[in-house]
Amino acid sequence: MKNSVIISFAAIALMAFGATANAQSKIGIIAGFTSSNSNVKDFDTKSVSQYHGGLTLQIPLILGLSLQPSVLYQMKGTSLDQVQSGSSFSVDTKVGYLEIPVAIQYGIDLALLKPYIFTEPFIGYGLNFEAKQNGLNSTIKTIKNDWEEANISRWEYGLGLGAGVNIWRLQISARYFWNFGSLCDDEGKVSTDSITETVTKAFKDGKNFNGVTFSAALFF
Repeated sequence: MKNSVIISFAAIALMAFGATANAQSKIGIIAGFTSSNSNVKDFDTKSVSQYHGGLTLQIPLILGLSLQPSVLYQMKGTSLDQVQSGSSFSVDTKVGYLEIPVAIQYGIDLALLKPYIFTEPFIGYGLNFEAKQNGLNSTIKTIKNDWEEANISRWEYGLGLGAGVNIWRLQISARYFWNFGSLCDDEGKVSTDSITETVTKAFKDGKNFNGVTFSAALFF
């Protein structure tokens, strides 16, 4: 199912970028702030503040509708804390994705500005990550970019809902997003490594990297 979802979203994004022949389409740069968190049983979680940036394309349709696909470098993360045998133990995980969101927008043109609401399915492919363990017998260990060892899936997909406003060539928006599915590569994997064990236990339930983004785009 995950592969079919990824292929479908990729096809939509490619068709949208192919619509640049529309004379009213505008391409721009987009960047902003990303805050993601987790909802994981048996762990105390903290939000992780990161960033995103890339290219975006706004394609006007009809009746106030527009399509806006983007290609982003999106950083997400989570901080997981647990007490084991009376000592504190934490694993901080950050993942950088090549992400393709496709926003479907509806707005009202008020001449000088256009407020709008949108829904935004997205897919992403992991480019890099870092999982860092602190505590647990005073040991510190880091796994970087070894996806198999950390048992982190490189694919992600989900949905965002938000609102924004277009002011001439400037766009400001905010959204809440949900990641669907497991971010664990092998849910049945058993490991004696505390980082791998923690990531597997936490990421297999599909409740990670949900959060908010605040973005600003400049169109040309």
